[in-house]
Amino acid sequence: MHTSFINNVVWAKALLESLRASGVTDFCVAPGSRSAPLAMALNELAQRDPQVGIHTHFDERGLGFFAMSLSRSRGKPVVVITTSGTAVANLYPAVIEAWESCVPLVLLTADRPDYLIHCGANQAIDQKHLFQNHVIHSHNFTLPHSQEMLRQQQKALVTVKSAFRPIHFNCQFDEPLYPENDHPSAAATSGVDDRADIPAATSQDDLIRELNQHLESSRRTLFVLGGLLPRQAAMLAPWLARADGLVFADINSQFRFSGFDNQLHLLDVSLLNPQFIAAFNPDCIVQFGGRIVSKRVNQFLASAEAPYWLVSEREINLDPSRRARRLTLSLPDFCKQVSPALSRWEAKSVVLQNHESIAEHVRTNLSVQWHEASIACTVASELTTQDAIFVGNSLAIRMLDSWLPQLDIKPAVFSNRGASGIDGLLASAVALSHGTCRQVVVLLGDTSLLHDLNSLALLRKARKPIKIVVLNNDGGRIFGMLPAGEQTAYESLFAMPPGQSDFLNVARQFSLAYFCATEHGSLRAVLGTVLSSPEHALLECKIDGDAGVERIKLLMTRLQCLKI
Repeated sequence: MHTSFINNVVWAKALLESLRASGVTDFCVAPGSRSAPLAMALNELAQRDPQVGIHTHFDERGLGFFAMSLSRSRGKPVVVITTSGTAVANLYPAVIEAWESCVPLVLLTADRPDYLIHCGANQAIDQKHLFQNHVIHSHNFTLPHSQEMLRQQQKALVTVKSAFRPIHFNCQFDEPLYPENDHPSAAATSGVDDRADIPAATSQDDLIRELNQHLESSRRTLFVLGGLLPRQAAMLAPWLARADGLVFADINSQFRFSGFDNQLHLLDVSLLNPQFIAAFNPDCIVQFGGRIVSKRVNQFLASAEAPYWLVSEREINLDPSRRARRLTLSLPDFCKQVSPALSRWEAKSVVLQNHESIAEHVRTNLSVQWHEASIACTVASELTTQDAIFVGNSLAIRMLDSWLPQLDIKPAVFSNRGASGIDGLLASAVALSHGTCRQVVVLLGDTSLLHDLNSLALLRKARKPIKIVVLNNDGGRIFGMLPAGEQTAYESLFAMPPGQSDFLNVARQFSLAYFCATEHGSLRAVLGTVLSSPEHALLECKIDGDAGVERIKLLMTRLQCLKI
């Protein structure tokens, strides 16, 4: 291979070509963004080589067994490609079977780079050597910084020729993941990340003293509320009510539906607007809890020059930016030792007026257009404080986090954002019915529901009504919001439409009341009935493929250009 540099595109092509040269003809692919370089390289390889077969499935557990059985029937290795996080872990049952059955299953898993591990970054788990004693070889690959390093990786791949049991190749891809340009990022070429944890002060007392001093001298304090349990939010609420800075609340903070007069409910989409950003310049940032859903907010926190504090009750790193001074203490102790009266945001009316201009534009759009954001917000607006809502990952949680307006209700909010997988979401939601809520409303996508369809059997054990709202856009349309939507292989290797036209028969099989909405009129007509019924119910909201995502992208463009 003759090239002056090695980026993700070059690297992924080299890996796939080496596997093909080692006799592999069958590749099984699950959707994912971190694995995009591998998926696109495979698509290109298949176009050149008619012997290459690509098999796709949205569920890694099923895909793993398919690949294992295909390998056994073919009598030669089969490669299975997944994205990072729990997608990799879902291969484990098939890996165990392949090990015990002596089947050469090749696991080619995409991963985050090391600097995103153990810091609360999204979908980043420690997946190196995950399969331990159930693989004959386990290799971890990073972007080669030389041709010699690439040749060593290719040499390791050749071992699949003689494999008689599973082999794991874990590939750590940094951004950019898509072929936006011909040159790798600086972080990718160096092979070493220069970000390091902020050194801790000598004691928590010093950190508390320093924070009080910063709050007192600050003119523009921003409070960021990350993932908080309902009990944590209850402890923090009186303190925040006395604070005079501005507040942003993540969807998992328990403050997103209703909060404070100084709250920026639509900060994620407001950060699209240059005029808003120009007036929004905090000089002190205090965050409670971690795992912020919004990528834009995370990028803002990473790039802001203001001193940045992160308060957590556990001694774990929840700061992907590695900028924050970490305070580890209970929330009651924090509230006693730090005075909210010290905080302020001078002339906050300017920022709040700008935010309201954006919010008004969003409200007008959500009331007339049919897309995932408007559906999610309409459903959320009909909840009560006695309800619990479980929000699925991928597109569903982003819709509520980005677009939910201020509402005068406080339902308990739950989600699985530890590893942000789309597996087991329905089972997790059903367990909430054993709590004190009146009912559980589950908002998730069609692929997520298909991932956990067998958990509908758990509804028989539910102690409160479960209302399932499915955003059916025929597959993984979250990728339409990403550069993946511009790739030629988008429909087949990213969206992967499951071909499930509706969930009527699913509802019948599990004795669920079924409702369907295809526009705002039909949604409003049935939503009250669904939420007031004492029985379990499934409400399917049908969106025409990418139509909803395209409308959302157009709205985002308008917000970017909005004069405020």
